[in-house]
Order: sequence, then C-alpha cells, then structure tokens
Amino acid sequence: MQAKGLSKKKVLAELKRIREQDRRYDDGKILSSMCTKPHQIAEKAYQFFLGSNLGDPGLFPGSAQLEREVINLLATLFHGQNGVGFIVSGGTEANLMALLAARNMSRVSQPEVVLPQSAHFSFTKICNLLNLKPVYASLDSSFRVDISSVEKCFSRYTVAIVGTAGTAELGAVDPIEDLSDFALKRNVWLHVDAAFGGLVIPFLKNAKYKYKFDFTLDAVESITVDPHKMGMAVIPAGGIIFRNSKALDFIKTETPYLTDTHQYTFVGTRTGASAASAWAVFRSLGVDGFKKVVGKCIKTTRLLADGLSDAGFKLVVEPTLNIVAFRSDKGTKHLVEKLWGSRWWVSYVPRYDCIRVVVMPHVRKKNVIAFLEDAIECERLLK
Repeated sequence: MQAKGLSKKKVLAELKRIREQDRRYDDGKILSSMCTKPHQIAEKAYQFFLGSNLGDPGLFPGSAQLEREVINLLATLFHGQNGVGFIVSGGTEANLMALLAARNMSRVSQPEVVLPQSAHFSFTKICNLLNLKPVYASLDSSFRVDISSVEKCFSRYTVAIVGTAGTAELGAVDPIEDLSDFALKRNVWLHVDAAFGGLVIPFLKNAKYKYKFDFTLDAVESITVDPHKMGMAVIPAGGIIFRNSKALDFIKTETPYLTDTHQYTFVGTRTGASAASAWAVFRSLGVDGFKKVVGKCIKTTRLLADGLSDAGFKLVVEPTLNIVAFRSDKGTKHLVEKLWGSRWWVSYVPRYDCIRVVVMPHVRKKNVIAFLEDAIECERLLK
C-alpha cells in the first residue's frame, strides 16, 4: 500500500482498465458458466443493502426480513409449508450445511454419504471437512444415478443420500422419487442438490420434464438452490432449504456477543445484499416471468442441440435442462482449443470427453447461430 492515496478518478480508471480483462456476459460468448448477468433490478437491490450484515440480524432487521421472505418463497415453490433456511455463499456452503445436519443428527461414529458419480465437486471438499466417507453410486445409460447401485452402496454407516436435480456437467436429473422411496425405507436423510435445476424445473412448460424433486417426496430433508444461477441474483446468493426447523438444532453455534444468540450458517458475516437481490427478482418476475425466462432458454437449447446434430456432432445425451454436451469425431479436446481461440468460452469435460454449453439467459438465438457456424468451421479445420 502506497503512502499517499490516489484520487477517486485514478482509482476508478485503473479498475475499469483491469475489468477489461474479464469476459462479459453481454457478449453472449460465455457458454461455460452456470451464472449469468444479474437482472437489472437485482443490481439495484444489491446496491441498496451493501452495508448490511445478516450475521448480526438484530442490527439489520429489514435485511433479515428479506431473507426470511426469500426462503419462504423458495420453500413454497418446493412445496415445503414449514421450510426454513438461509441465503448463503453458494451451493457449496448449502450442501455443506445439509450434510452437517445429517451427520450430526445421526451420531454415527464412522459416517458415510452415498453420492452419485455425477455429484458436484463441492462434495469432495465437504466430505474432507466433515470427515465423511464418500461412497459413489454408478450411473445409468442416461447419466442418472442407478438406484440399484445406491442400494449396494448403502450401509449401517450411511448418514445421508444425495441426489442431483440438474447435474453441473450434463444437466441430468436423478430419479429423486426412487431415491426418496429407498431413503424412506431406510430412514436416512435425503438431500437434493438442485443448485442449478431448482429454478428451472418448476417453470418447465413441457409436462414430460416435470420432475419431482422437492418436499412433496417424504424423504427429502434438504434442498440446495442457487438464486445466483437461473434466479439471476447477484453473486453470491446460494440457498439452503430444510424441510423444517428440526435440522437447525444440529447446526447451530452460539454467538455470545451478537444480537442473536446463535448462528446456523458456516459463513458468519453475510451480506443482506444477496437476499435483497434475490427478493427483488422473485417479486419482479413472479412465476409467469420465470416461465418466460426458462422457456426462452429451453427453446434456445433445443435450437443448439438440433443444430449440432444436423452438423454431424454427437450429443452425449438429449438435453434435459438448458445444458448441451457434445463430441467431435475429429477430436473433442482439439475442437475446444479451436473454439477458445475464437473466443467461445465453452467447457471441456474430461470424464465424458465432451464440450459442455450452458444456455443461460444471456445466451440469445443469434449467439447460438454464430456459435454453430464457428463450431462447424473450427471442426473443418481439424486434421
């Protein structure tokens, strides 16, 4: 830090220069991210609550009210009349809180958790932190967790089973109904990681894809959902919803000098701006608005998938949500490098040797058409 500070003008000019290094959602060329440009009203709401701290809610009762209302909206969306929860830093913290509650409630000495092979990488971190042994169940031909493999993985040490409603790599939705039936018989905690799909599935118009994944299923005890993904809230805005307040007794920490006697989240200081941004989007769009956003993304996804198939690329699986994964006969990894060179920011997934495209709200029809043209040309140039 220099002895004498710079002028506001110089500081802002430097920040703008540095920001030019970042990719911009507005360009429509970020195709690898499950986040998107925040909704305009989310940005405004975030600015209103910049200094608030949900870690000390007695000082910021308005911010705490917004968080409660957001959680109530999400719980209602997931058919959980008694649902409770928090707006947290993201899906990782939300998944951590769910498995912490499951582990502590079980009191098993050598706890294990059954995870799909397609589970998000956050669970690797979580298992290390919580001293949980991960036991991985295999997938079926549609890349959904195989329930018979889950049964084989289950043991007397199992404290939780995890299902995913919208896998990060392929957008697959696990058979949560089957997992619920199994978990109910074994009296074990079922957590649903719907960080991505939680704000997609409820708004799908096609009944064929109206998957059950929420509290209508008796064994589901917790759900992760991220408003900063398809909810278009400002980062960071993750969410954890528990079926009822019973779980809170197993994750609380005493806070001797704050306005509340206990905290329940892993992160202590939490900005109320995140809750405000999610609240603003939910109130602004409503169910009809979200249906329009999701419907447009799904339509654009279909355009991309059909265009890729027509061009001779191989889809790894038919899209379930707004994620498309495909391969090239000429070498998928080489095609990725060509696309990066053309400034298309796609993902390469080594596990499936595929290119992954997430069709978020910032990805428009014109972007998909341009991408298809470049993908075809890039593949043509491969030897």
